[in-house]
Amino acid sequence: MAKFEFGFEETWFRLIIKKISEHPDLFLPSAVEKAQTVLRIGKLKVGAARVWAETAGILQKKKQQFSLTPLGRIVGRHDPDMDDDGIWWALHYKLARQNSPAWFYAVYFNEFSQDSFDRGMLEKHLREWWDLDHEKPMTDSTFDKLIFSPFKQVFDGTRLGNDFGFFTAHENGGYHRQPVGYREPPPAIAAYALLDWARQHKRQSVYLEKLMDPWGVGRILRLDRHGLDKLIVEIGDRYEKHVAWISHTAGLNSVSIMDVSPLALVSAHYHELDGEAPLDSLAAGLAEVRELETKLSQDK
Repeated sequence: MAKFEFGFEETWFRLIIKKISEHPDLFLPSAVEKAQTVLRIGKLKVGAARVWAETAGILQKKKQQFSLTPLGRIVGRHDPDMDDDGIWWALHYKLARQNSPAWFYAVYFNEFSQDSFDRGMLEKHLREWWDLDHEKPMTDSTFDKLIFSPFKQVFDGTRLGNDFGFFTAHENGGYHRQPVGYREPPPAIAAYALLDWARQHKRQSVYLEKLMDPWGVGRILRLDRHGLDKLIVEIGDRYEKHVAWISHTAGLNSVSIMDVSPLALVSAHYHELDGEAPLDSLAAGLAEVRELETKLSQDK
């Protein structure tokens, strides 16, 4: 089990995006002092920076060297300061999707239904989830140090907390999150999540209601049914059914999903921010992904 001893801060990810190509040994045990200097963090946080970046899908290790994933490279090319909210929606999706190593983060978004709660309510739910796969109960120390503390720090240290409304502390000591539909991801990023979900689950079509279930895209992105429906209609219109679309015939609400690289939609999102038309942005995104795949195959 990956150890998330601390939450992460946005600055850590920015520095990884910018610096890892210069320091491919950054997260090797022998380079811990270098990592402290490059990431501007204490020794104990170096491991947390690595595991969160890997779980968020921007960092990978191959042959004792670390590098950016294709997603990380696209971010590094278009938005190395990670200023745009869209990429944080994409990273949130990666952290919260099924089989995420950050299981406590994922369970909170998929299985925990309360929007106003105290620590005890969340702890009870996470312990019950833990018990499903572990013979021994979770110790108080494990919950305090490896679950609740890093969980809370993620929202304190990134825009996912107050800005996105995912987790905020009450003055009375409790916690709350904004209701579903409070904010919506950009259409291209929602399409990225939908395409990735389809690949993960080997689906080419799905009923809209399935996407609202736990571990579905609608649940992860905190959309209500109307909001998800509207977004998929918009995705169908923007990209002229080259990505995904929904059919409301006979009330079936069936979503058709094309075999398109999810990463192409992240690239397309950035091209749209630069003022390019959606179809042109999609074409540019597909070209960028092909270029990345060619380069990666040559580097092997």
